[in-house]
Amino acid sequence: MIKDNYENGGAEAIKGFNYQKANLILLAINNFHKDNFRIYIESDDDIVAEDTDYRALIQVKKQKHTFKTITTKPKNNTEDKELKESILEKNLRSGLSDDTYKLIVQEFGSTDSKKLVKKKPGTICTEMYALNADAKKNIIALLPNDIAKRINKFFIIIPPISTNLIEAEKYLIGSLGDNDISVDNKRGRNIIAELSLTIDQKAEEILSEGVNKEIKSITAEYLKQLFITCKSLDGFDNILDSLNYNHAANLKIKKERLKIELNKSSLKEEMKEFLRAHFQTPMYLFETNTDVINRLIKNFEAKEPDLFILISVGVESLSELGDDF
Repeated sequence: MIKDNYENGGAEAIKGFNYQKANLILLAINNFHKDNFRIYIESDDDIVAEDTDYRALIQVKKQKHTFKTITTKPKNNTEDKELKESILEKNLRSGLSDDTYKLIVQEFGSTDSKKLVKKKPGTICTEMYALNADAKKNIIALLPNDIAKRINKFFIIIPPISTNLIEAEKYLIGSLGDNDISVDNKRGRNIIAELSLTIDQKAEEILSEGVNKEIKSITAEYLKQLFITCKSLDGFDNILDSLNYNHAANLKIKKERLKIELNKSSLKEEMKEFLRAHFQTPMYLFETNTDVINRLIKNFEAKEPDLFILISVGVESLSELGDDF
C-alpha cells in the first residue's frame, strides 16, 4: 500500500526508490565530504563502505529484528552454504578480521534494545549501537569459532529513515540541505533520483575477468560532483531533450552518462577543450545543440566507436562548459 500511495501521490515518483536505497543515499550524504570515501554496491542490501584505513561491511534490512531473528539460520535444504547462514553469520563472514560490521534495521525489539549500548557517532554511520557484555556472550555461543571474535566489531544502526517513502524522501532532501547542498528547483529530488538509478546499475554490474571492480563503486568524487554541481543534471537533460532522439536512444545515452567519470573522464576533458577552442569563433556560438553534438561525434568517433557513449560524453561536456570558454 505504501508503494501505491507513493507512486500515485507524486507526478514524478522516483523509480525503484525503496528503504534500502534511502539508507544508502543517507550514507552517501553524510560522508561525501571525505576525499577517500567510497561505497561498493554488492546488492540492494549488501554494501561495503570504505574510508582511509577503514572498511565497513553493511547489510540493510527493512524489517523489525531481534537477536533471535539475526542469529536464526533459515530453514531450507539448500546445499549453498551462504543460504544456510543466519543474517549475522553472513555479515560477519563476508570480510576480514580488521573490518567493521554493521546491520541497519528499521526497528529492533524493545527487550533486546535494552542490551544495546549507544556509541558516539561512528566513522561512517550515526546512531550506532554496540552489544553489551551479556548479549555478546549469548551470541558468541551461537557463532562458529572462526568468526565469533568479530562480534566485538559488530554494530547495529537504527536510522531515522521512514519506511513511508514520501517521508523518507523528505528526510533525505532535508539532509541534503543540512549539508549545504542546493535542493532548489527540484534539485533535491533529482539527486535522489540519480543516486537511486546509479545504485540499481551498480548492483546489476557483474564482475568478471578484465572488468575493473571500481565499476561497482560510488566515489566521493562522483558524489561531490553530483551534490555540488547538481545543476549539471538539469543541463544534461535539457541538452539531451533538445536533440530530439527517441525514448530508447535517450535511455541508452543516460545509462552511459553514469560511467563517464569512471571510464571516460579523459575523453570528456578532450571534448571540453575542443569546445572551448571551437566557441572562440563567434559564428559557432549560434549553432544548435544538434550541430555541436554532431561536430563532436565527427571529431572524436575515431577515439570512441560506441555512438551512445560518444553522444553521452558530448552532452555532458557541453552541459559542463558553462562560462568556461
